[in-house]
Amino acid sequence: MKSYIQILGSGTFDVNPSVLVHYDNQKGCKRYLFNCGEGTQRICLQNKLRLVKTKNIFLTRVNWECVGGLPGMLLTLADTGTKDIKIFGGENLTHFLTATRGFVMRSTMSVETHEFQEDGMEFKDENLTILPVFLYPEWQKNITSSSSSTQNLETGTKRTRDSTLDEININSTLKYKKEILSLMFNQGQLSNDPKSSNKKRSKYDEDIDTAMNISDEPQDNQMMQTSKKSNSGKSSPNRGDNKYSLRERRKEVFPKRLPKSQHSFTSVAYICKGPDYKGKFDPLAAKALGLEPGPQYADLVRGNSVTAPDGTVIHPHQVMGPSRPGMTFIILDVPSTSYISSVCESPEFVTYQTSNKDTQPRVIIHMVGNGVLEDKRYQEWMNKFGPETEHIIANEKYCPQRIIFYSSALSQLKLSKIDENHFRIPYYSNEPIKQLKSLDNIPNKASFAVPMMIYQTEPSFKLDMSQLGPVFDHNIESDKLLESSDDYLNIAEEVKQEVARSHSEAKNIPGKDVIITTLGTGSTFPSKYRNVSATLIKIPNNGFILLDVGEGTLGSMSRHFGPYDQPHGNDQTSLESCISSLKCIFISHMHADHHLGIVRVLKKWNEIHKGVDDATISVFGPSRLRKWLEEYSDVEDIGFSKQQKGNNTSLDSIEHSDGWKIVYSGDTRPCEDLVRVEQALSKNHSTTEEAVSVGESQRYPKVPVFTDDHGRVGISFDLMQVSIGELYKLPKFVKALKVLYADENEAGIEEDDNVYEEVYIEDEEDDNENK
Repeated sequence: MKSYIQILGSGTFDVNPSVLVHYDNQKGCKRYLFNCGEGTQRICLQNKLRLVKTKNIFLTRVNWECVGGLPGMLLTLADTGTKDIKIFGGENLTHFLTATRGFVMRSTMSVETHEFQEDGMEFKDENLTILPVFLYPEWQKNITSSSSSTQNLETGTKRTRDSTLDEININSTLKYKKEILSLMFNQGQLSNDPKSSNKKRSKYDEDIDTAMNISDEPQDNQMMQTSKKSNSGKSSPNRGDNKYSLRERRKEVFPKRLPKSQHSFTSVAYICKGPDYKGKFDPLAAKALGLEPGPQYADLVRGNSVTAPDGTVIHPHQVMGPSRPGMTFIILDVPSTSYISSVCESPEFVTYQTSNKDTQPRVIIHMVGNGVLEDKRYQEWMNKFGPETEHIIANEKYCPQRIIFYSSALSQLKLSKIDENHFRIPYYSNEPIKQLKSLDNIPNKASFAVPMMIYQTEPSFKLDMSQLGPVFDHNIESDKLLESSDDYLNIAEEVKQEVARSHSEAKNIPGKDVIITTLGTGSTFPSKYRNVSATLIKIPNNGFILLDVGEGTLGSMSRHFGPYDQPHGNDQTSLESCISSLKCIFISHMHADHHLGIVRVLKKWNEIHKGVDDATISVFGPSRLRKWLEEYSDVEDIGFSKQQKGNNTSLDSIEHSDGWKIVYSGDTRPCEDLVRVEQALSKNHSTTEEAVSVGESQRYPKVPVFTDDHGRVGISFDLMQVSIGELYKLPKFVKALKVLYADENEAGIEEDDNVYEEVYIEDEEDDNENK
């Protein structure tokens, strides 16, 4: 058997900490995923890790840092053939997943949730026994006695809930939410509903649109009302009746607001134990009992009793040495110093803080917030484990902000040779902000987490760095480019000169200083080269607007602008100032690839404006977006009360009082508004029909092939920025792009292909229409 623990995310801008545990044996392969934050799916794709063998997902917290990549991951797993998934975690797990019913639904897979305080205190299969340990912040111990509480028999700790929730039976509420989850992921029930089909995306969208006819009435007791109607037999058909279909039940329950939940601050640590090691077979003892070498020896090793030639029954314990406890590893999430006392006081860890090597954990993975490692209490707790225990640290300050998506960064570097201002090399640092060696009292066997780092657990125990990707250094990569890409660099220089000669095309038009940054230009799911949809608009003296916010958008913004308060680039705009000045978020439609990054962005915006009572941000999107954000706000604070909401169609015209206009349309079906805009444009302008034909005919993940007919269409790449006054340059870049990506175009469609987002440029002849 082969087994190992692999680091996926280490706490960089792009990917929150996550771990994948592998077990490969004669019975098959299994994967166990611990946490699934934004970027988890993309890092797996970048490193060719297939997750189809993943059947169990464990969450340390029901918090966006730990679950932000889960909705997209579930959709992808369903579409790649996975039939069932079990997800384990703490309170609000089921609430979070059912809140996604407006954009997540698959009839080809079943999903089960197991909230440990309800389902029991242990997970066990043939590979792992997993014990959850509940960790709480210090302030939660001081909750007044007026709150009700329930005793956890395994840990002796208490969990509390506000008395206002006592009116609702918690178990009934959870059961109701699990029913909704079964309607979202209803593999095996599809035959009951011949009208329900997930084979075509348009049909899937129609089913969700039909089911999610959103109601805004307060729904605290709605679950109870639904139950009463069902029990009466008058308002709802009998569910055993063939006439009662899945679609009808969805239409009945999906639009209603979920029963409210309460924020949970519990963190779940996992003590994971592999199967016990069998004792060694003693052939001398077997021979002394009258057995001869042969099949009976193998039977005894497998745990079966055998009969000796003289009729004596020989049992395995008579010829096998003593077994040893299986290998143990621990994964724990300590978000802040307020959780340290709970860690130190938890009796579950004491068993493993011993000098007995057989019971010492082989490795502990510490997902820790800032300040935790520096705390003397935590250092002392770490040192109570044996000297052979490896400690792997995942923290944003002690782990370097290396480039994670190497292919995308390398592409950006090559593009920067055309124009380094439009194609800025993403921010990175190959050295951590803080060094572990600066801490005097942490164990010697402590190292920072690196994506793809492996700790082997079978057949031997050791750290393995052989799967680490290349370390990106733009200076080294530039030297390689000089040696291997003379043709491209020559063409790039020609394009630079051509652009310089054409500066007269830059007209003094309204909005010329408005800057467009295409943060994500892919579609459906992220690829090695392109993240999913997100576009940032910077309006001088007016702040920023986001058009769609796909998963990983904040990570892309961090790579573009640099660390939180340290500007990266000539414009001296920091991530902090950008988020602080974010005025509006526009979501074109509710496909997951267009909005799953909004929660993380809103969380960051809310953190910056904490305590600022009059701070507001406008959020425009379909009505389902408001319902999703409202229900997710039951899980954690994302500043929902500070968000001004509005509805939109699939198209908006952002029009400024200075006279400029931007039209943005998501990749939905054609709509009448877009047609009217089209008719208003001059016949000399690039038409959307012309532009869309490029996207429809090209599905290469890097660059499509252009013909001379597309002279007014510019193609965008992730992290490209261009002002409206400089849009005339983009078509001139195509000459160099054809050379740069000639090999890819000749090779055909790549494995991780994605359609493109294009920037369509209007002419400025004959009228005053603006770009």
